[in-house]
Amino acid sequence: MALKISEQSGGSDFEQLAKGQYNATCYRVIDIGTHNETFEGETSKKHSVLLQWELEKKMADDRPYSVTAQYNLSLHEKAKLRQHLTSWRQKQFTDEELAGFDLTNVLGLTCKLDIGHTANGNPKVLNIYAPDGGVKKGATVNDQIAFDCDLYASADAGEMKKFVNLPEWMQEKIDDSFEVKAWASKQVQADTSNDGDFASLDALADEKTEDQIPF
Repeated sequence: MALKISEQSGGSDFEQLAKGQYNATCYRVIDIGTHNETFEGETSKKHSVLLQWELEKKMADDRPYSVTAQYNLSLHEKAKLRQHLTSWRQKQFTDEELAGFDLTNVLGLTCKLDIGHTANGNPKVLNIYAPDGGVKKGATVNDQIAFDCDLYASADAGEMKKFVNLPEWMQEKIDDSFEVKAWASKQVQADTSNDGDFASLDALADEKTEDQIPF
């Protein structure tokens, strides 16, 4: 499963959310696959995941605020995901967990988000903490979804059903991943191969006379 990670793994219409700390619950863990990412002039392939939280704080229309953060899918000691999860869990990862941690475990868990702003004024998750009273499993207004890009790229029916309910910008990120493009390329090759089979059948039919056709 793509959302099993290891130490070696390598636009919104919502109202403006002020800087500060907010109680929240994780309601989406979205594997968006692998893309070329550029950092400080260096471009490399990075497998990424989106975590999305529903805040207790409501907007004017009574919908909960939603905040999203993108992480490299890695538990390397310098990875932001590991740092944020460690702070959220209030404990270090064991060697066993570092060898393979199921990130979907955070789905539905409560936390306290420290929110800042990007240069464009959008919400940015600076850190994640355990909420007062400790981390608990919580219900959310939004459906809780864990999405696996590898399963989606293999045409898994369950993941495809989840995909259609994701925001369009997430769908575009997923469809632009190396995983999905590789699957699409294989499908094109398979279709081309099948076209050759049909061409052979057509040629065989042409060789038959009208009297030989059984109906």
